[in-house]
Amino acid sequence: MRKIDTKKIIALYTAGWKEEEIATEMEITPEIVKEVLYCNQKEKVSKEERKDIKTHIILTTQELKQIYEKAAVIGAQEGIKTFEQERKREYSHKADKRLRNTKLLLRNYHMLKEHTEKSIFGRVQMKESALAILESMMSLYDNEVIIESIKRSATRTAIIVSHIEAMLGLYKIYCEKSVNPKIDQRRYEVIWDMYLADQLLTAEEIADKQHISKESVYSDIKIAIERLAALIFGVDGLNVQ
Repeated sequence: MRKIDTKKIIALYTAGWKEEEIATEMEITPEIVKEVLYCNQKEKVSKEERKDIKTHIILTTQELKQIYEKAAVIGAQEGIKTFEQERKREYSHKADKRLRNTKLLLRNYHMLKEHTEKSIFGRVQMKESALAILESMMSLYDNEVIIESIKRSATRTAIIVSHIEAMLGLYKIYCEKSVNPKIDQRRYEVIWDMYLADQLLTAEEIADKQHISKESVYSDIKIAIERLAALIFGVDGLNVQ
């Protein structure tokens, strides 16, 4: 029985020859060609399976450990990143509410002060602090509800009015002693004329009085309110320039 050149059969098949053509060329039956090709394909599959098994073993002993470690680090980093983003959003939201509530208190200052003066004989002793009252404002969203929560007793209103006036006094001292007293005192005067003076002025009137543009008036108000919010509510969560 002559030896069959299996490599030639495989080479011819790979080159695109049909099984019958290979059989004629090799002077063998088509069944022998099919058997050679079948055995070759089976051997290739077996080699691939062994390769996959070997790779799998390497991953479970060395590389897989490294992958787990890297995944743990990446997971921790993503967790920290998500936490920081959430904390910043909460931080920013809290700061925005304090700025809004500071402006709300300034806009209603005269009404709250009048309410206090008219009810002065109806005050009762309360253990509630200004900061406790202000903190309760943070859980409310409706401006009218916030003001009514302060006005619910004369003493509660007086505590807030007194706190606002004390912080305004501190802000005035800050402006007088700042590194830019001219600009900061102007900002104090702008906020005073806009919200606190007996005769309130419009932005246009303040601009004329201070010899600045209306845009500068609004810029002064923004910065002044940020600094007052830090004094009235505390510096936590505020971006004070």
